[in-house]
Amino acid sequence: MKRLLLGALCFMSAGHFLWAQSDGGLLFGAKAGINVSTFLGRDYVDITPRGGFYVGGLAEFQLTDALYFQPEAILSFQGADLGPGNLKLVYFHIPIMGKYHITDEIAVEVGPQLGVLLSDNGEDFFIQDTAPTVDTKTLHLGLNLGAGYRLNQQLYFQARFSIGLSKVIKDTDTKNGLFQAGASYFF
Repeated sequence: MKRLLLGALCFMSAGHFLWAQSDGGLLFGAKAGINVSTFLGRDYVDITPRGGFYVGGLAEFQLTDALYFQPEAILSFQGADLGPGNLKLVYFHIPIMGKYHITDEIAVEVGPQLGVLLSDNGEDFFIQDTAPTVDTKTLHLGLNLGAGYRLNQQLYFQARFSIGLSKVIKDTDTKNGLFQAGASYFF
């Protein structure tokens, strides 16, 4: 719970700082969509992707006619099937996205993402009643790449791929791979 509050405070502080820097174009909104997640790396074989969803909020700061800054706060349900069973992970993600509008409707996005693991079922993976074999890490760093389409002033559709930069499971080289597709509604 302390991590969730710390993440929310960082998100609001960044928003306050950027509002002072922007030219006044500020929007707040909510977002939701579907996930398809997997693990990248060679430590596990026959990994099957897992479907999930995400919900959250975002702020959009217009810096120039085409350049936007978009911090987000997202609750994401993800994981993958490792063979002995599904590893289910729940993250609180804080993506800090830069958005460049190629046209008024079409944009490309890129930015880093900090994730805090809120829960997992790693303790369910045992080998002959010994200690758990899946020990997950609490913090996750990623890089997001995506694109979006603005239908009107309120509705924005997007697709994004997040590449894990840090390990998901201790003592392995396994990293998150996440595809998201969804929509944002600006108030």
